[in-house]
Amino acid sequence: MFRNVVIPLLILLFASCKNTPSAVDLNQSTPTPEDKEAHEDSLALVAAYQAQKKIEHTVFATMETQSVQASAAEDAADDPAIWVNSKDPSASLIFGSNKRGGLAVYDLTGKEVEYYPIGNINNVDIIYDFPLVDKNIIIIGCSNRTNQSIDLFQLNPKNGSLTDISNGILQVDSTRIDDIYGFTFGQDQQKNKSYAIINGKNGRMQQFELIPTPEDQLELKLLREVQFDSQTEGMATDDKRGFLYVGEENRGIWKLQLDPESGDVKEFLTASGDTNPNIAFDIEGITFIEHGEKDLLLASSQGNFSYAVFTGSGDNSYLSSFKVGSNAGIDGVEETDGLDVVTQYLNEDYPQGLLVVQDGFNHEGDSLVAQNFKMISWAEVLKDLPQGGK
Repeated sequence: MFRNVVIPLLILLFASCKNTPSAVDLNQSTPTPEDKEAHEDSLALVAAYQAQKKIEHTVFATMETQSVQASAAEDAADDPAIWVNSKDPSASLIFGSNKRGGLAVYDLTGKEVEYYPIGNINNVDIIYDFPLVDKNIIIIGCSNRTNQSIDLFQLNPKNGSLTDISNGILQVDSTRIDDIYGFTFGQDQQKNKSYAIINGKNGRMQQFELIPTPEDQLELKLLREVQFDSQTEGMATDDKRGFLYVGEENRGIWKLQLDPESGDVKEFLTASGDTNPNIAFDIEGITFIEHGEKDLLLASSQGNFSYAVFTGSGDNSYLSSFKVGSNAGIDGVEETDGLDVVTQYLNEDYPQGLLVVQDGFNHEGDSLVAQNFKMISWAEVLKDLPQGGK
């Protein structure tokens, strides 16, 4: 959101006034359109910090990943997906997208252990127990803006390595999807079908069925399209109840039936402003969290650098919001794009699971460096949630 305009100016703004940034001065004789846009952007930044102060609950990152392979000025890191190693949870991995060139893989200390330079990856997701010919496999999928494609990889549970099973390049129709953006998997437990779901900057969503081939590859079958009024990105599915959640960035969250035969009927869940002062545009990353009968829906609220928590069932009522603050040498988080949560025991640092969020402005001391992902114990988030989220 804020990085889209005049990045050098924002670097200067953060470096000089990290805690209380001030607006850019336009007292010059003939300001250019770029100057005016930067001025508006800096005012929005000040407003976001002020709005963040109103969020009462604060959690702190336990660890952070290494910075992505990019410059401090680039909007690069975007969306994480956590793979839980069922045989050795402490060996679980975080897959983080880099919109400037690939897919990074981190261990639970935040160390980068692998990097796949496969293109400008925007969103990433994971699906377990997918039946491919005579075996069940784990799939990592992502939206690739370089190739305008859906990239699919089989994950080797012994070492976390990836093998391409995209049957070549699964390109999308660029006349329908204007720059592939959001991506998620979904599993229809009633029909025993698995889906890859994408959307573009033009607000059009497409839902595909994953079809195995005899060559142990995957193909895609388009099942439905849904048009939204403006740009969408973040998506998540409630596979148990059969729902799909889609974030329309400047409006809020929509809820649809996951079954593509249900058509394009959608229910509007939440907006910002007068409807809920704790939520501010853009609505970005969305993830669905299974907690038994008290599941949760979590969304990134970029306009006030916070996270909104909703119940995962019924009318998805709003529960609470929290922010990620600075602590013990790890900076706080601003302008999160993507996020992911797992609730299994991983190790002593993450006894009830792990929340990973993208950090839009990553600091080392007073210096702004390339973006990264922050790692938060899910147990710490649960402490601040109302009873409905426990």
